[in-house]
Amino acid sequence: MIPSVRSRLSAAAVAFVLGFAVANYGLFRVPPPDQWLWVGAAAVLMGTSAWGVIVADSRRRLSVWAVLGVELFVVVTLVPMLWIVTLALSGSTQPSGLWPESFDTSAFGTAWDDEGIRSAASTSVAAAVLATAVAILPALALAIVLARSRWRARRAVHAFVLLVVLSPLVVAAVGIGDLAVTLGVSDTTVTVAVAQLVITLPLLTWAFTSVLATAPWTLADAARVDGASRTAVLRRVLLPTVGPGMLVAVALVAVVALQDFALASSVTGAGDARTLPVELLQRLSGAVDAGAGSNVTAPDGPSAAGTAVVAAVGLMALVPAAVLALVGPRTLTRLMGRSYR
Repeated sequence: MIPSVRSRLSAAAVAFVLGFAVANYGLFRVPPPDQWLWVGAAAVLMGTSAWGVIVADSRRRLSVWAVLGVELFVVVTLVPMLWIVTLALSGSTQPSGLWPESFDTSAFGTAWDDEGIRSAASTSVAAAVLATAVAILPALALAIVLARSRWRARRAVHAFVLLVVLSPLVVAAVGIGDLAVTLGVSDTTVTVAVAQLVITLPLLTWAFTSVLATAPWTLADAARVDGASRTAVLRRVLLPTVGPGMLVAVALVAVVALQDFALASSVTGAGDARTLPVELLQRLSGAVDAGAGSNVTAPDGPSAAGTAVVAAVGLMALVPAAVLALVGPRTLTRLMGRSYR
């Protein structure tokens, strides 16, 4: 479908208005060096507007609205990320602008040496790996039924799995936290892992179902008819086709479990089983001094150095997600319901 001339001119007009507003605000209200960021963003928007007018009556399929949407997405995504980088590199001083004023990397060393952060990171990894490993077999069994079976209730079960995936975790956290306190099993890594099964089991079932839907089941059935054993079919037909996708699905679910805060906070308190998200948010709220490594009351919130440490840990916590996005982008897009052409 080729976008209409009116659509492209409308997008060009919106880009021009946005660029004009950003340029004026940056020039008159923002001091250097952040001013150059605003001027650069305005230049990109103005360039998009001019390009939209030039190609308005061309036969290209690319939409100017799509280009404008990508640019806004980049801004909304990268601006908070740049602020985190600025905080992490600020050291013991509070940054006054979006662009980094210094390149003090001491916060990364402090975060690495902080015993509380290392303990929380170890708990997060152990709980996420355990919750994901326990969920693999039941999720795989249910996914095979959902992908292959002609069972009448298959659609209802699949819809229920998606409902659990999309449900707010806070709802489940209330019940799980109260149950853990009642049974006296809170503040343990195993309890955190059991609570995170609410995330890993339905999400892994959904991901496995998406992967197994693309499996060559007809070829596998034909191989069985020709006398191939189940092991041979699994090793030579199914694993080469769906194995990489299932590995990426397991890694994706583990990364999601690593980021859980609601369930982990409901079954942990002041003990040693705090996960990394819980530890970081407690430090930001002033419950723990980020530079001390021990519980210290800070009613006014963490210091600038403590905030820098939390930001540094946040950047390091992005590494697993970044590696997963770089290793399996095609599989991830298929799991999300869309594949490359």
